Order: sequence, then structure tokens, then C-alpha cells
Amino acid sequence: MNARGRAACLTFFLLAVVAVMCWSRAALAQVARFEFDDGRRPARVATRRGDWGTYFNLSDVALAVDGIRYWTPTNDKMTLSVADHLIRMSRDSRFAALDSEIVNLKAPIVLREGEYWVPHGFMTGPLAEALNVSVEWEPREQALRAAALRPAVESLSLKPTGDGTIVELGLTSGIDFTARSRTRSTIELMFPGARLPDSLAVAQSTDHVSGVVLEESAEGVRAEIAVTGRAGSYEVELLHDPHRLEVLVRGGYERAAPSPRLRDVKHLAPGAGGVLDLPGLGTETVMIDPGHGGSDSGSRGRSGLEEKDVTLSLARELSRALQREGFYAFMTRSSDSFIPQDRRAEIANLAVADIFVSVQCGAWYSGWASGFSVCYYDPPASVGRARSESGGRGLPRSNGERSDPITEQLRWERLQESHIGESRALARAISVSMGDALPLNNRGVAGRTLGLLAACGMPAVQVEVGYLTNRDEEALLSDEGFLRDVARAIADGVAAYRAASDDGRR
Repeated sequence: MNARGRAACLTFFLLAVVAVMCWSRAALAQVARFEFDDGRRPARVATRRGDWGTYFNLSDVALAVDGIRYWTPTNDKMTLSVADHLIRMSRDSRFAALDSEIVNLKAPIVLREGEYWVPHGFMTGPLAEALNVSVEWEPREQALRAAALRPAVESLSLKPTGDGTIVELGLTSGIDFTARSRTRSTIELMFPGARLPDSLAVAQSTDHVSGVVLEESAEGVRAEIAVTGRAGSYEVELLHDPHRLEVLVRGGYERAAPSPRLRDVKHLAPGAGGVLDLPGLGTETVMIDPGHGGSDSGSRGRSGLEEKDVTLSLARELSRALQREGFYAFMTRSSDSFIPQDRRAEIANLAVADIFVSVQCGAWYSGWASGFSVCYYDPPASVGRARSESGGRGLPRSNGERSDPITEQLRWERLQESHIGESRALARAISVSMGDALPLNNRGVAGRTLGLLAACGMPAVQVEVGYLTNRDEEALLSDEGFLRDVARAIADGVAAYRAASDDGRR
């Protein structure tokens, strides 16, 4: 064979090799559908077979879930930011980190032709957990299917501590809840939309808690905590990392939050000589209540920061932010002075306020508690009827403040009862706004039996903006710039509520 023939054969051979490689690559890489149950359009994700099973192209996955990828060339590590979570990984590793949790993927992450490819365990593990969905792979149909998960109460434990018992309910994610005590022997919790696992360990009784019953229904999960005669009050906190609800049942008797002794003056307006402008028919007037003050310093941080100072500074920023939104903004106190809680509600009622916002800081026995929450008034029962049927009063809700007996509160619960739906809507609007704007854990919206809110004749909420008992959040709460951001977020939530409620009146 002459030289020309040999060259032709070599060319043919090389073309054949290239064709086989292209065919192999085409056979190796396919396209799967990534389907979601929330109505969004299915995405396309490249897949390929590897030594460890099916792999998925990380670039396509990031686009499908609205994630952002960050590559660090110095250590060849990739980070996927998705749904407020960070998933860190590196090539040839079988492990990935979801925030601070290490997850075994059971197959290594691979880098091929400049692209990261993740195994099946990545999709069903850290990615699914970050999105709070279940992910299933259907190889015959070449389809990934993501379905939203209902939050679940997944564990139950009782922990004796100091003068009481902590009832800890482990949760799969953050969730709204309500807490109330209809009788002296029970505390009731409700988790709307939640579910229970197939099996749940039964907790042992303690000196303060005799048992816990969990029930699932179409409305969600209901928990009934049976307390002993040694129980005197209780506190509730929604925590994260991991997500859990802690009910601290204390021994001894603690009085409940004070209740205003005042008439229903919601519709009274100041006379001609009054200093307040008479509001119109829409939502225009907001009464801001800086918690604590004067001799009542509230909680104290590890570095000495006092709650009364934080709430006053935040209230001043909130007043300015609301005025920029076109509201009339007033404060129950404008200096470091003690204002009884009954007087605070009375001021709001006399001012014919359309909205009442009390600002507080959180505090907990553990320094791990963090985040913000927004509370509205949730009555301990359907006032009067349910109380008479139960034959007694519930366990008082402790909030760390000296107060009058709970019997005084019952006289005034009906002031807020007709506004509970509006208060819940206001709380949710503020919670959404704060969650979008602040670098804090969103502990959600909760219904609580708070005497101060019970006496308000308008939509009323209490915002806990962070924990002074948490070192990092105490530092944030001492920063004026952060307080301005908090105030702006609350004001945006109030404005969103006004837009929705005033539109509904038209």
C-alpha cells in the first residue's frame, strides 16, 4: 500500500474513532425532566451513567431550583446556594455539607469536561432537604419528581431541668403553632398542616408532666400535654438548628400577664382641643409599644445590653419608617419610663389606633435560641363557654413580667376577639417582610395568650426581634443600622397589610 493509501486508511480510522466517541458520549449523556408539584414548568437536566449509577449535571440542577453556584478554584470546591441553604461539595468526595450537617451521598461527586456531576444521593438527600421536598428518580421515564413535604412532628422527649420540665417536640422544619391552656391540668398545642410519622417513641413522665398525647387530623397535629399538680406555669419557644418546639413547664405559681381595666373605648375620638388628628376610614394610625421601660428593664444580654433600651431605639426607628409610608405613628412611651401594661393598651384604644405593634426581644434559658417571631392573640378558650365547660382555668402562660391574676384578664378578652383574624393577617404580613429582609432565623407566626394584646380593640401583634441571650444577636441588636433594617421590614409588612385590608373594604 502506497503512502496515499496509508494516509487514507489512517484518516478513516481517526474519523471512526471520533464517531464512536461522539456516539458513546451521546449514549452516555441524556436529558431528564425535573418535575415539580407546585405548577412550575418542568426543567431539563442532563444525566449520564457512571460507575456508581445515575449522575445529574449540577449546572442544570441549579437552574431548575433557582440556585446559585460558587466555585473556589484554590481548593476546587463547589457551593450551591438554594432556598436559604448552602450545600458545599468537592469532586471525588462521597460527602456533602448541608449548612453545618455532613451528608453521606454514597457515591462520589465527579468532574467531567469542566462540569460537576452529582449522584442520585445528592438529589434525594441534601438538595431535597434544602428544598423541603421529596425527590424521586424514575429511570424508565427519565424523570425527577419533587413533591412538597408537609412539616412533621418527628420526635418527642421530656427533659427535667431546674424547677421544671422541658417538653421537646422535634420538627422537620419551621412551622406556625398555637399554644393554650384550657384547664389547670393540660396544655394544648396545634401545628396547622403538620403530620406525624408512622411511629413515635412515647416519652416518660416527670414530676411536672404526666404524659403527652399526639393526634393527627386533616387540620394538622394536635398535642395535649398533661401536667401534674406541681406545675404552675409554662413558656413556649420555637427553635431551629435543629427545628424543634420547647415547652418549659415550671413548678410553682406565676401570675399571668396584666390585663387593662378599661372600658371599650375603641370608637371614642378626641375632642376639638385634642392633639391627635382624627383618622379616616382606612388604616392610618399605628400605635407602637416599646416593651418594658424604667424600673422594668426586661431581659439583659451577656454584655449588659438591656431590652428596654433596644425596644425604645427600635420604636423610634419604626415610627420614622411608618411616617415615611404615610402612617400616623405614636408611641406608648418615648423615654425610659415605666408604663403599666394596662395603660399601654388604654393609650392605643384612646388614640383610636388602627394597628397596635409591640416590640420585644426574646430570651431563653439556652444561648442557642435565636431568630424573630410575630405573635397575635389566641384566646385560651372560646371565652366564657369553653371555660365554663372545662370547669376551671388553664395553666398561666409565663412571660417573665409581674402581673395581676389571670381572672382580671378574662374580663377584657373580648376586646381583641373580634380582631383575631385581622391580627393573624397582620402578623403574617410582618413575618414575611422580616423574613425577606433580615439575616435572622424566621421562627414564624404564633398565636399566644398575651394579656396586653387581649385588651387592644384593633389588630394587634407582638414582634420579638431577636434574642438578647444569644451573643450574635445581642451584637446585632446593639447596632443602629440593623435596628433601622428591622424597622423598615416591620413598616413594609404593616404597609402590605394596609394595602390588602383597605382593598378588601372597597
